[in-house]
Formats: sequence, C-alpha cells, structure tokens
Amino acid sequence: MVDGATAQQVPPEPPWTGRVQLAFEDRYVLVTANGYEWRARPDDVREATADERAAYDAAVSRRGEP
Repeated sequence: MVDGATAQQVPPEPPWTGRVQLAFEDRYVLVTANGYEWRARPDDVREATADERAAYDAAVSRRGEP
C-alpha cells in the first residue's frame, strides 16, 4: 500500500510504500522495506503501482530479507 499522507512537496518526497501488517477498521499498520512501522488512515492509502511494488521488493532484497 502507499500512504498518500506521507508525501511532501518541500522537499519533494514520494509517499511511503509499505506492506500491510495489520488492518483495523480505522487504520492500517504498514511497514517499510527497512522495517519502519507506522499507522495510516484507510482514507490515505491506495494500492501500490507495479513500479512502487518493484522498488519496495528491490529495497527488501538489498537488505537480504525474503
């Protein structure tokens, strides 16, 4: 999933992409490729694109994790 609430315009930063660890009615718990965990509101998340998923998977692979 991609959390649109984490995107920044200044300095320009893309939204965070993470895997869903837990899903509650009012929030998701996601984890980045480097292991950082955060909560996101359902209204702020969307499915990651193929390119975003590939970038996530490549970052995980560089860390040597499955």
